[in-house]
Amino acid sequence: MRSQMKTLGLVAVLTAATAYYAIAQCNTFTKKKCLPVLKPFIHNGQLNSVTLSPGESASLMLTFYIDTDYRLAICGQEVLGEMTYKVMKKDSTLVFDSKQHKNPGFWDFKVNSTQQMIVEVTAPDRKAKGGEGIDDMGCASVLVGFKKD
Repeated sequence: MRSQMKTLGLVAVLTAATAYYAIAQCNTFTKKKCLPVLKPFIHNGQLNSVTLSPGESASLMLTFYIDTDYRLAICGQEVLGEMTYKVMKKDSTLVFDSKQHKNPGFWDFKVNSTQQMIVEVTAPDRKAKGGEGIDDMGCASVLVGFKKD
């Protein structure tokens, strides 16, 4: 019984350490590779990143304020392939779909009123693209930059 408790404790510690390491790697990737995409906009200070596998999606709720120019930058590690993204109002009305605009790495826009919007990022499914379907995980990041008038 005592050796089972030690084993469970070791598994818990290794799981926590692995999760912390993945988050730290993702933050480093975001700072080095994604932040430069925001220029000349000012980064809002939030690092929004997640680890995805091919075919997975993640959503994030963000608030945008009236009379502010924004740049929404999306980037992912090379292992994920070309990320796609959608921006939707809270009621799921589509505002922007990167697939309809040749999948740019960023989108510049201004809102008519202060509002919350959902940003959904998706890593391509390798199986659907004729790939081997290897489940490599990679970091996907969503960054917001702004300019005041």
